[in-house]
Amino acid sequence: MVYGFKPVVYIHKDKTKSCFRNFFITVTTSTAFDNFIMFCIVLNTLFLCMAWYDQSLELQNLLVNVNYVFIAIFTLEAIFKLTALRRNYFKDGWNLFDFTVVILTFIALILANFQSLGVNLSQQATMVRILRILRVLRLIKRAKHLKIISETIMASLPALASLGLLLLLMIFLFTVIGV
Repeated sequence: MVYGFKPVVYIHKDKTKSCFRNFFITVTTSTAFDNFIMFCIVLNTLFLCMAWYDQSLELQNLLVNVNYVFIAIFTLEAIFKLTALRRNYFKDGWNLFDFTVVILTFIALILANFQSLGVNLSQQATMVRILRILRVLRLIKRAKHLKIISETIMASLPALASLGLLLLLMIFLFTVIGV
């Protein structure tokens, strides 16, 4: 378990459920779907990193269009998993994080439309982009060694906080002595 996220217990196919829902359960539990979503997350992160100051208008339009494609893919992923898992979708921390990112992305799109009306809300949209980049942390769930490293870092954070406070105290003491 990483960062308090619990793995979701998937609902197995049942003949009493609709074939429509069984299709979504089959799709969302397949490794091909999970691999495709991971590939899209990494590719989305790369495209989000491609923006720079004074870039050409063609590249800017390309990045906006690719952004819309990724928004559609991640929205469909959320819809598929919501259809398959129903209330169990919100029991998995990663699904909850992804759903929050999808909702905040739509809010960022609305904020971008307000910017065209003369209201400057670009900082809020930038914060949502940072959340979208954090989706790459889902790779921790898949890589065993990366998961071990992240759990070790999380376990050592209290000790690092104590060390940071000790260093801050030392800096404070030397500044007092220097004055």
